[in-house]
Amino acid sequence: MGYFLAVTGFRTNVLEDVTTAIADYVAFYSVRVEFVQAESKPDYRRDAQVYAPVDGWIVVLWPEYFNLHDFPLVRSVAAARNWLVSTVHVYDGEYWEHLCCAGSKELHAFCSRPHFWENDSLDAFQQIMSYAFEPTRLATVLGIPERIIQPYLVDTDTLSDPEVKAHTGDEFALGDFWVFVDFWRHLGISYPNPPNGLAAVMRLSTGFDKKLPVT
Repeated sequence: MGYFLAVTGFRTNVLEDVTTAIADYVAFYSVRVEFVQAESKPDYRRDAQVYAPVDGWIVVLWPEYFNLHDFPLVRSVAAARNWLVSTVHVYDGEYWEHLCCAGSKELHAFCSRPHFWENDSLDAFQQIMSYAFEPTRLATVLGIPERIIQPYLVDTDTLSDPEVKAHTGDEFALGDFWVFVDFWRHLGISYPNPPNGLAAVMRLSTGFDKKLPVT
């Protein structure tokens, strides 16, 4: 079985604002939230782990298979709260995707293997082809040089050497989906080190995956 992951960074220091925004969003789709003790063992099938702010970003590690639901959530919450929100998900260990919204504006969307679905799902392929891969707007809003993040935005199927790194000192190679951690670091977002910094655990009601919108 491959690896499925979804993780989202909200640019705010107010934890309650983030938990409220998430609870309000899922409640609209009749999904209930229970706050459980952060010290308890996570239920990875249902728990959204909310981490204390680091450098102005609050990061949420979503339940397993939430990779189908994070893009719609980010678009909705960013627009409703006028926030800057960045999310990354991994599909079956095959590729990673990034979406960043500033309020109602979509700044950037990227897939590390854009042709993955070309022969199997025309709808998925066309959706990915519509992404705004070009990072100029993202770099401008974050105030970072475009040349810093551009090297991460490559089609990994075209790499002659998947072990090459975007920058000297990076932890992960471009052929490894975990390279998004290095990419995020340049955006100013720190991937959490569970359970360090865990501030809240939001347990979603059973069957949330059948109720929440999908990408």
